[in-house]
Amino acid sequence: MESKTLIILIVLIFSLSSVQAHSNKVHLLIYEVSPYSYSGLKLEYICLINPSNQNINLTSYVITDFEGYLNLKGIIKSMKKIYIAENKTQFYGVMGFYPNYTYNELKTNGTFRLSNSGDEVVLEENGKIEDMVIYGKSDYSGKGWNGEVLKITEGHILRRKNLIDTDSADDWTTYHKIGQSDFSPISFRAGIEIFAYPDDRNEVYRFLNGAGKRVMIESYTMSDEKLGNLLIKKLENGVNVSILLEGNPVGGMKDTEKYIVHQIYLHGGKIYFMVNSGRFKNRYSFLHSKFIIEDNSKVLISTENFDLKSMGICGNRGYGVIVRNGNFARYMVRMFDEDKRNAGDIWKYNGSYYGVNGDFSLPLEIRKREFESINLSAVIDPVIAPDFSLLSFDNFVDSQGRLDIESLYIKDYPLTKIYGKANRILVEETTKNYTMKRFDGEEHNIRELHAKLLIGDSAVFVGSINFCLSSLTRNREVSLIIKSKIAVNYFEKVFNYDWNNEEDLIAYMKIKKEENKIKVDLSQSIGKIKEYRIYVDGKIAYDGKNSIYEINLGNGIHIIKSEVIDMWGKEDFAVAKIEIKNNFSIEPMIFLFVLIFAVFIYKVWKNHG
Repeated sequence: MESKTLIILIVLIFSLSSVQAHSNKVHLLIYEVSPYSYSGLKLEYICLINPSNQNINLTSYVITDFEGYLNLKGIIKSMKKIYIAENKTQFYGVMGFYPNYTYNELKTNGTFRLSNSGDEVVLEENGKIEDMVIYGKSDYSGKGWNGEVLKITEGHILRRKNLIDTDSADDWTTYHKIGQSDFSPISFRAGIEIFAYPDDRNEVYRFLNGAGKRVMIESYTMSDEKLGNLLIKKLENGVNVSILLEGNPVGGMKDTEKYIVHQIYLHGGKIYFMVNSGRFKNRYSFLHSKFIIEDNSKVLISTENFDLKSMGICGNRGYGVIVRNGNFARYMVRMFDEDKRNAGDIWKYNGSYYGVNGDFSLPLEIRKREFESINLSAVIDPVIAPDFSLLSFDNFVDSQGRLDIESLYIKDYPLTKIYGKANRILVEETTKNYTMKRFDGEEHNIRELHAKLLIGDSAVFVGSINFCLSSLTRNREVSLIIKSKIAVNYFEKVFNYDWNNEEDLIAYMKIKKEENKIKVDLSQSIGKIKEYRIYVDGKIAYDGKNSIYEINLGNGIHIIKSEVIDMWGKEDFAVAKIEIKNNFSIEPMIFLFVLIFAVFIYKVWKNHG
């Protein structure tokens, strides 16, 4: 009996071990697929990721499209990726690094080649499907996939949103282009300084002045002469300076920028441009980020380019955030190095702007400084576009009860996303009337509104990302989510100043009295008025859209108060006091005449009585 019991226990132990082993079984994932390369290029590739905490031997795995098989080999380390590419040279030209394997380096059965129009990419282990993704016109309906097929267009890739695997289209994005980076969301607690342009624009120069070893700048454009001279001074003092700029800004590169670039180059600065080189397409529609890294320890994230127009005493309305955190700085160094890596869309400046001179003159304008920078500690989440910016934007909007928005513009998807949550929208450009107020800068001596700011209940979203789908999904951008009520209050203070002083609202009331009727005329009030209210002796008599209204009043003294409300909820009022008298009255002379006549009649009657 005891021996039987022992056998049963041994069987149970082995069974439990088997269950435990099965529950811990590693599950490789297909992470990226490039099935539809640019015409004439061989940029097809597949990327696998090992999300487990142990290395995996790949000898039992194959990749198939059900027509051909790639027999894998080697080891994939824990939390690492491997790339399997069609062509090593062209892969390097766009990606800046070589793949782990090419198709030709792996033993194949049949012909493995992904169709542009649609296909299946299947990862199998010992004949069993481990992971799968299908796209285009594939009509696959077997195990390993649920629901709709992914759509794909030329030059774009299929990329996992995260490591959650539901075997469906919900796991994937299709807007990333070949060669784009893949940064993951991460949070940092940091000491930060927030400042407003143009009020505290000098914070940029002060920040740069602190650099002792290394400066890295990534910006759409850079044409500020003072900043250029400061960088030259740093180079002369032995500081390493590297700069990455957009090579094809809208409207072309200004001579002022070419001049500054060349002067920095002559003093030893390393300068790179992201360009569309023709054969190898640019990874991003525009390099639109704006940041400076100082000594691998501090980072300045800006809504403004480091331009003459932005940095002037009456420059743009925008914002800067200085982050003091070494881990965050190293995160941004990784991004800078990733962006300027030896890819097909990077051109290293070679002195070709020799002889170009720039005009750095601007009209002298006077602006009163209204806002000073503040320092605080907060949790920050960098938002990197296009890597995960759309997800971060959605999550931010969903997490906030209401939003105030100050932005160059807001369009398409973001406008739809914030519908119902937008309290006020102040914009430089707009073709819509949806709670939007246009900023013209004249009241503040500000050149234009160039900010990209969402103010929520408990956090703010600020940086280079414009609120349109192209900025969120096609450009290289950097913004920050700052989780701090102190930050919210600071940005609200500036926002309210811009909102309230940008357009006057004045209630002007005229009253015309006819007997016991008055006509209240508010038609000469100033502002974009959507509503009029009239109160008589504290009680509302009219609430509507008409600027002229008639009221019947009784005798006595009355207080008339009129309010005008503009399309953004701003109010102004005017008050007047009027007196209404009974229309029936006897003039004193008539009364005297009647009295004399009555006395006369009385005497005549008495004498003849």
